[in-house]
Amino acid sequence: MQEKKKTILAIDDNIATLTTISSILERSYEVSLARNAEIAKTILNTAKVDLILLDMEMPDVSGMEFLSIIRNDNSFYHIPIIIVSSHGTTDVIIDAKKEGAADFVVKPISPQILLEKIRLILKTERRKISKTGLLRKLQLLENSCAIGKGGQIKKEIEDLEHIYFDFKTDLEITEICRLAKEMEYNLARGKIKQLLNNLSE
Repeated sequence: MQEKKKTILAIDDNIATLTTISSILERSYEVSLARNAEIAKTILNTAKVDLILLDMEMPDVSGMEFLSIIRNDNSFYHIPIIIVSSHGTTDVIIDAKKEGAADFVVKPISPQILLEKIRLILKTERRKISKTGLLRKLQLLENSCAIGKGGQIKKEIEDLEHIYFDFKTDLEITEICRLAKEMEYNLARGKIKQLLNNLSE
């Protein structure tokens, strides 16, 4: 049975850019196109989208504003977003990543670079997890941090980085993983216990 193609949503007010993106991606992915944020929201509400390509400069709602909207929406925050822009300065890229962009592609678009970035991001796509499953993963990491088992901690961090639950919880998990990576095991355990208590309420 052939694997279902992933769906990429491209958002850009420039028709030529959307046409270029569609021609690059159509062999490997299902492609949805939106000329503005309003059309993009309609698509997001009616279809499963696996990755978003987002232009920075759009009328009405800018790319950065739309990125912020998505990152603060519990239904869509987990969808990886690649910014596509002609302004590829270091500051712009840093700002986009601070707002939650997964990566950045500079116009004019290189088909090889775009396809490779999408491939790598979708390869590490996160999956939705149940509360029971999340509690179990957090408990495993807490136990490993208690005994300082480095190899096991690394594996459990990777597991946590590939799942999502909800926006607020995932922010806390990101902080826990950061502390565990920095070998601040006691601080990580403290935050895990607090999160476990919150999730059990």
